[in-house]
Amino acid sequence: MHSVECNTAQSGKFARKFGKVALGAILLVGVSGAAVAQNMVIRSTGPSAKSYPAGKKLSSNAKLKLKKLDRVTILGKSGTRVFKGPGTYSLNKSANNRSSSSTRLSSFINNRGSSRARTGAVRSAGVGMADAEPQNPNLWFLDVTKGGKFCVADASTLVLWRPDYTGSATADIVEPNDGVVTKVSWQKGNPLKSWPIAEAPLQDGASYRLIGSNVEKSVEVNFVMLNEAPQNLDEAAAALIANDCQSQLDLLVETLGDGSADAQKQG
Repeated sequence: MHSVECNTAQSGKFARKFGKVALGAILLVGVSGAAVAQNMVIRSTGPSAKSYPAGKKLSSNAKLKLKKLDRVTILGKSGTRVFKGPGTYSLNKSANNRSSSSTRLSSFINNRGSSRARTGAVRSAGVGMADAEPQNPNLWFLDVTKGGKFCVADASTLVLWRPDYTGSATADIVEPNDGVVTKVSWQKGNPLKSWPIAEAPLQDGASYRLIGSNVEKSVEVNFVMLNEAPQNLDEAAAALIANDCQSQLDLLVETLGDGSADAQKQG
């Protein structure tokens, strides 16, 4: 069994490295609406789902023709918008540049992590912890309560994030084939821990089971190593969709916000 201790100096050193290497390049060159080249379907359910599959790109003047029970989420310059059928919707007319989306996105991307690694303070996209449940502050942080496929842009900067950091905690990282266990620990108030890359190597297709001391059940994570870090929001969303990294896609949608109010039915 490997044991990895969590200490402030290591967390600070890691966070500085992460800030320089990952957050400076990953996800967006900027956080303005110009970062999104066009509209992209990122979630679709209902009878028209085959016509609007996740990953499909639409022009700014495209129209959605939806049937009853259809629900399509579009990622565009103003964030995410949800269209519900039946009805015909013009993406151009329903677009609305919302500063709140840019603010949430900026907060989501620019959480450097160095101060949080020292103090454990995390705020959810501009909302105080007292006002909302803790939210994963970065698209590339691995939530220890979520299983499934997880896209990794840079294995050397992978972070473990725990939503409940009111006390100290530990987690076992179990390699399913040989049963080797690597133990990590968090100090009280610190939600972040760098992945123990030396003890638990990462490669495409690698699978580990996470057993947290303050988590109701264990989860299995299957890692997808991206060939290169996405350089903008379109690329990030497309990579998550193509590789079925659902928990990260859900986080992206939640962080950008639900723009249902922007959807306006046409004739």
